[in-house]
Amino acid sequence: MSSPKMHKETIVSTRPDREIRKKVIKPGDYTLVPYEDSRCKIVLTDVKCTNESGNCEIEPVSRVFSRSFDGNVLIGDSDSFIDKDFELVLQQMCCGEVCEATMVYRNKDGALVKQISCQVELKEVTEEQLISDWSWERLYEAAVHHKERGVDLIKQGRTADAFRRFNKALKMLIATEPLDPKVVSEQVVKDMVELKVKLYNNLAHCQLQYDEYEATLELCNKALKFDPVNIKALYRKCSAHSGLHMYEDAWTDIQSALRIDPNDKAAQLKANSLKPKIEKINKDYTTVIKKMFG
Repeated sequence: MSSPKMHKETIVSTRPDREIRKKVIKPGDYTLVPYEDSRCKIVLTDVKCTNESGNCEIEPVSRVFSRSFDGNVLIGDSDSFIDKDFELVLQQMCCGEVCEATMVYRNKDGALVKQISCQVELKEVTEEQLISDWSWERLYEAAVHHKERGVDLIKQGRTADAFRRFNKALKMLIATEPLDPKVVSEQVVKDMVELKVKLYNNLAHCQLQYDEYEATLELCNKALKFDPVNIKALYRKCSAHSGLHMYEDAWTDIQSALRIDPNDKAAQLKANSLKPKIEKINKDYTTVIKKMFG
């Protein structure tokens, strides 16, 4: 019996630290492909993970490559970065197709971190619309889902995975715009704005964990544009200014928060920690003025 015909290997996605490739072993039905929210039934075989030292672990939080994986994948609903990369392979497959997939990860110096290879059979796919054809209700529902999942991931300490969820939720929410006031009630519009503010705040929280202060400031300012008295945004903006050693701006932020709620414990603690720095700045300024005009 002859071996199955192998097609040319193609690049699914590439960037400096990662490359995803696939090679078709058996073509499928080109009229049925996975989109966002498609439910896929797959079979994985010949899974290997190697690095320069030999065999290695794939990733502790991967669901697709775990021993308990049941073969079901909902496109767009993965948490770990490896599972999300694997979804990219599925989205370039057809129902019934069998392929070899390879995912290569490198560090900033170009050295191999790990290479994952496997054979994938896409047995079943539910037909779904393109996101561009989704109704505003479906987009809003998806945004809420991804935001809530992101909060769960924050509680697990998985900041990077949570960031991806919050970012996806925000994209879904923005995709609902512009909203037709004849179709969408005033209350729903208000709820969507509140969700957008929460997402900007949550994204700012994630950026702070990686000391990305400029990005944090940008996100906080976006939240404050919709809700100028949002204490969380002011607090995180203060933290970002502090990280940039812009203590006077940080002091302005936290004083604004305390004017809104003088009893906010976190804001009080932040103000107390900043006070010695502000006093030193004022003292140094006074000394300079005396030297100039004394």
